[in-house]
Amino acid sequence: MRKLLVYTFSLTIILSALSQNPQTKEFSRWSITPEYGYSIFDGDINQSLTNIFPTSFRNVNFGGTLEYAFTPVWGISLDYFYFPLRAQNSSPAGIDINTDLSTSCLNATINFTRWIFPETKSRFYVSGSIGIGLSYYTYDVRYLNGDPVLPGDTYVDVKRSGQVLPLILKDKYGLAGTIPVTFSVEYNMSKPLAVGVRIHYRAHTKDNLEGVGYLNYDGVTNDVIEAGTLYARIKFNVFKKDHIRVIPVSVFDPDKGLIVANDLAKKLDKLKLRVDNLNAKVDSLIPRVSKLENLLSNDGPDSDGDGVPDVRDLSPNTPPNTPVDFWGRPLAIQSITTTQVPVNSTNIVAADVSKNRINWDDIPAVYFDFDRIELDNEALITISKISAKMKADPSLCVEVRGYCDYMGNNPYNNLLSQRRSDRVKAEMVKIWGIPFDRIISNGKGKVIEPKIKYRPNRRCDFFFGKL
Repeated sequence: MRKLLVYTFSLTIILSALSQNPQTKEFSRWSITPEYGYSIFDGDINQSLTNIFPTSFRNVNFGGTLEYAFTPVWGISLDYFYFPLRAQNSSPAGIDINTDLSTSCLNATINFTRWIFPETKSRFYVSGSIGIGLSYYTYDVRYLNGDPVLPGDTYVDVKRSGQVLPLILKDKYGLAGTIPVTFSVEYNMSKPLAVGVRIHYRAHTKDNLEGVGYLNYDGVTNDVIEAGTLYARIKFNVFKKDHIRVIPVSVFDPDKGLIVANDLAKKLDKLKLRVDNLNAKVDSLIPRVSKLENLLSNDGPDSDGDGVPDVRDLSPNTPPNTPVDFWGRPLAIQSITTTQVPVNSTNIVAADVSKNRINWDDIPAVYFDFDRIELDNEALITISKISAKMKADPSLCVEVRGYCDYMGNNPYNNLLSQRRSDRVKAEMVKIWGIPFDRIISNGKGKVIEPKIKYRPNRRCDFFFGKL
């Protein structure tokens, strides 16, 4: 016991010196944990077969731990606990065992949570410890009627050839080495306070903590105390600086923090390089996108008034009211009552096709009221004729091209003309059963002339072709 006290005193001086090191002043390292719990004595007690719980499971213990943390992960602690060991033995004589054991141990501690997750901000920590120490115990053995068992009392040991042996050991106290292993879960409520629960497994180097001689057989496992305690951790000097148990490893060790920062900087450099490459590709695409926007737009000068801006008009001198394609080229048109219009070698109607070559009155069209997409009776009749023609010739496909008159802005009219062509297509598909993929709906926006509300320009035209 004297050696343990000297060792503990020396350790306290060393830890105090470490705590005054100029390199360690930026963190708080000390904490204390008063504990209170319940324990079970795992000794050589004969229990009744009908007992659900062992008779040694009735012991209230208390104690505490003083800890010094070297790093957020590792530390060292000195503990003291009082364990009253109470049990009842049934054979060969009924006796009550009353042992009071005090133990003090030096432990190495580890914060598993901070070890596995160095940068975690969780308030929960899982910790453990293992150590070595010394236990001092006294015992009082009594018969079940309360009379004390005296050193001179004997019993007949049938397992040892009927030898007459002393019932209890001669001395009234004993010493034993202790190896404690603990496991705890802790929640940090605030900077100075944390609460937790700890599980203890404390093995001893002796098998006679009961003080009863006939229980100490050769080969029997040494005595063990198992306990569970509730505790409150009080951290010192935390209002002036952070306690080392709750800070990330990178804050405690700047070198490791620098490594993390360097890794992050490398990742950012790689990301910056990818962004720069992407910016270069975007810069190269901008002119091409601008050119494509100009081609797709219906805005801009339209010299021949065919609804196709000059920027993409491949036939800039198209006669007025000539149906044209996306590129402003005149289209070959087949009406309901006429045959295919003669075409040139490129299958495009010549620019000088005259009205006496095509019966323009027979070209089918669906007309709409101002700013409307509803179909009137005349429109339904036209659609029925177009649908009948397509049913008669399964190889025939059609483009429904929608227009608006001059009133309104271009974006609105582009949408309105598309809605009109979609409405006609829907009628042909739902009512007349024309396959969806044989009809193309295309909104062309507004017709340039005349610049008034003009019903003939609020229409959908039909352009036929062969599959």
